[in-house]
Amino acid sequence: MTKRRSSRALWAVSLSLTVAGCLEADEATLRNPAEAVGETRQAAVTQGIRDKVIVGYQGWFTAYGDGSPTERWSHWSAGVYRSNEGVPAPGHQTFDLYPDISEYAPGSLFQTGYAPLGNGAPAKLFSSYPSDVVNKHFQWMQQYGIDGAAVQRFLTTDGVFMAHRDSVASKVRTAAEATGRLFYIMYDVSGLSDATFLQMVKDDWTNQIVGQLHLPSSSRYATQDGKPVVSIWGLGFTDRPGSAAQASELVDWFRGQGAYVIGGVPTNWRTSSGDSKPGFTDVYKKFHMISPWTVGRYSTDADVDNFKNNYLLPDLAYCNTNGQAYQPVMFPGFAWYNWNGGAKNLIPRRAGALLWKQATNIRAAGISAAYIAMFDEYDEGTAIAKAAEDSSMAPTNQYFLTLSSDGTYLSSDFYLRLSGKVTRLIQGLDAPTSAVPIAPSNGPVWFRTGGEETDAALTWTNTIDPTGGGSQGVTGYGGTGGVDFRAVSGEQAHSGSRALRITGRDTQAGGASFSYFKAYDVHIPVHASTRLSFWTYPQNSLSRHVTVDLVMTDGSTLRDSGATDLNGVSMHPGADRGTVNAWTQTKSQIGQWLAGKTIDRILITYDYSPLTGDFRGFIDDIEVSD
Repeated sequence: MTKRRSSRALWAVSLSLTVAGCLEADEATLRNPAEAVGETRQAAVTQGIRDKVIVGYQGWFTAYGDGSPTERWSHWSAGVYRSNEGVPAPGHQTFDLYPDISEYAPGSLFQTGYAPLGNGAPAKLFSSYPSDVVNKHFQWMQQYGIDGAAVQRFLTTDGVFMAHRDSVASKVRTAAEATGRLFYIMYDVSGLSDATFLQMVKDDWTNQIVGQLHLPSSSRYATQDGKPVVSIWGLGFTDRPGSAAQASELVDWFRGQGAYVIGGVPTNWRTSSGDSKPGFTDVYKKFHMISPWTVGRYSTDADVDNFKNNYLLPDLAYCNTNGQAYQPVMFPGFAWYNWNGGAKNLIPRRAGALLWKQATNIRAAGISAAYIAMFDEYDEGTAIAKAAEDSSMAPTNQYFLTLSSDGTYLSSDFYLRLSGKVTRLIQGLDAPTSAVPIAPSNGPVWFRTGGEETDAALTWTNTIDPTGGGSQGVTGYGGTGGVDFRAVSGEQAHSGSRALRITGRDTQAGGASFSYFKAYDVHIPVHASTRLSFWTYPQNSLSRHVTVDLVMTDGSTLRDSGATDLNGVSMHPGADRGTVNAWTQTKSQIGQWLAGKTIDRILITYDYSPLTGDFRGFIDDIEVSD
């Protein structure tokens, strides 16, 4: 895969899966944001980047009405200058992963043309232009233990575009200084011409970055060996501008300015093959630090290990021999279905397993620095910043990737929490583990699913739980086959188009008739405030006994705990629940009976003895929260 951007400074990527970036709030507010449960704030990061984990920061999203010089929508969609034309709407978007918008100030959110989110909230999107948005992003970096950011710098003769980039860069400086994060400029030569890129980069550094914005004079601007850090991405790529002579001149020029220069180079830089132009070997040797692009180069754990053996370790040895530092690139996953087509969830994140595997390989190689692509890249679905957890946090009339699209419910801050652990692992502060070392959620929502394609998926389908209840006296609907449990689409749904369904026939009047199906494998701590909620739709009287049950790690169950719902109705499936041919919500403060225990499995069940006959019941929108 090759990192690409068009002349509009949009990202694009050519995929190959075989081998297979003036403070308005006062400083006191910036330094004391509300913290996530279980997270702590990181002290100011020391200078030097050879032992730091850096994230790529785009800061490029705009919206019409945000006050930015661009005066249009960009990166969420292709907007029209000084117009709301091109507002993001179904079929008109250039991003794949929907952000979590719940923590942004109302004035930084802008109405789209999408239907409301699954939770009923208006479908809005943030702009990167307001100071409070940049502040929020750097607060997250501090809160979750991320060292700093490489600020993406694209160049163009469009003065409006450059004015926006200058403003965001200045706001990054202020936010970095307030939160103790490091930052540095990362030039991307994409979209520039052979004839102009060399002078444009030199002029921008001299006149804007140093002369006008004074960024390197910031106490938080990254330095190494007393030199201000600058990264240049794209030199040597087969589809990027610049001859070897031009590239060499640019690197030499920055070194002459006293800079520490990082090279964002092709994957095959060391062999000058594949995505690398030939004849660039001497150019690559001029960089103080080498950072080869890896996004899209692998997907499975086997791919990651192959990459380690064929690229990571040989690259590191080469750098050590030539006295260069090494900054490998990691990414959490990739998708651009809404923008460039291809499969949905093209490179799955695997609930953090892909990012963690890369990190463990980097740690095993003894490398103490890394670059995570990217912090806010919602366009190609590589963002680690807070994102929609599931269908409840995305528009109902347009597909968007969510963090639960891999089938496991994840909180919106999951990849921020994991990136903090990645940082500690690579820096040798935590011991490596084979499994992802964090919980899917730290609350207050511990689990939620509506069964949609971007929600947590069933762990088991049509599988009786022998230790959780088993099955007796029940056969298939209509008297043929066996009782059946599965997710279905297009029959009944409380929200979206999917729900869970049990169908069967109770054959034992007056005897024990029940079927307990395993549905979701979880590990959820129960507190005094923990509540279970779900919706049921019974199609006849017997179906009022289709419901949700819980099995705890100690073997106890919700049904036998004595728990009731908020109306005083027993949570045992033998109690009548809901209204025939209507959706009814059940809520139970289960913490009153189960506090101190841990939920091990969520079951979907039928259990009733007095009558016989067919039953068909639906369940939707299950949630466990505090």
